[in-house]
Amino acid sequence: MSDTSTPRLSAVVVHWRDEEHLGELLAAWPREEAFELLVVDNSDTLGERTVGESQSPARRISPGRNLGFAGGVNRGVADARAPIVLILNADARPRAGALQAIVTAFDEFPDATGIVPALVDADGGSQHRWQLQPLPTPWTLLLQTFFLAGRRGPREEPARGTPVEQPAAAALALRTEPLRRLGGLDERFYPAWFEDVDLAHRLAAGGHRLIYEPGARFVHAGGAAVPTLGYGPFLWIYYRGLERYLRLHHAAVWSFLARLTLPAGMLARLALLPLRRPRRASSRRHAAAGLLAVVAGAASGWRRPAGYARRFSPGEPE
Repeated sequence: MSDTSTPRLSAVVVHWRDEEHLGELLAAWPREEAFELLVVDNSDTLGERTVGESQSPARRISPGRNLGFAGGVNRGVADARAPIVLILNADARPRAGALQAIVTAFDEFPDATGIVPALVDADGGSQHRWQLQPLPTPWTLLLQTFFLAGRRGPREEPARGTPVEQPAAAALALRTEPLRRLGGLDERFYPAWFEDVDLAHRLAAGGHRLIYEPGARFVHAGGAAVPTLGYGPFLWIYYRGLERYLRLHHAAVWSFLARLTLPAGMLARLALLPLRRPRRASSRRHAAAGLLAVVAGAASGWRRPAGYARRFSPGEPE
């Protein structure tokens, strides 16, 4: 007889100032003992009104400070009781049967370390071209410093069991023990971005397989943190993460080149501002300030602007 008190899957959701989407996720989460839901409250704003009430399916973890996405995931994984951990964004919610489909896929693919669910829009449209990407090459990352798109995922949604190199961590299921042995996510990518690329690189280097399971579908809003964070901070954090990823996983020359191309790319985009305002920026003035912040960051080894460097260092309150 199986022990129903031990869940088959533990989902770890890192929450940061996104109560609306989290509420939708809690409402969609099945009330089954097989599926544990852990919410790491990085913003410490939820209290017991949203998570922790008797009718809520989730258990709230309050670290008392912003651990960042990687740190929050690691904190949740440390408390996870199931042999499968599902890393899940607050703005992604499972459709009916999605969680069981993940568990079944792990049973049917015993050599797979990870199962990659399908992310879809609210109307059902697939997000696979954004979600299922190859690992970036140094050249494609340098292209991103000029706001040029890197390599995208396949044109057609792949079949079940297709290997995936670099899935987005908005929804990613992994066997718990291999993830723990790898040391979890790298908390130096703080507060977010490129920690999932780094994890995919390390999994591939260790011979771990990630496969696609389109039968596990999650509705994903996407981009929920950027409006709250602000365009300038987002750019600064994202490109600092890009440069750090190059430094960790490729020859030193690539990191050096990124330090050179980032100012050039930002200044080129600055020159185009009168013609086109970035979609994520609230105004051209804010866009200009964000672009110049990246220039200062790249030129100073990410010590400038000083306010950004202090605010987005691991362990700082956010």
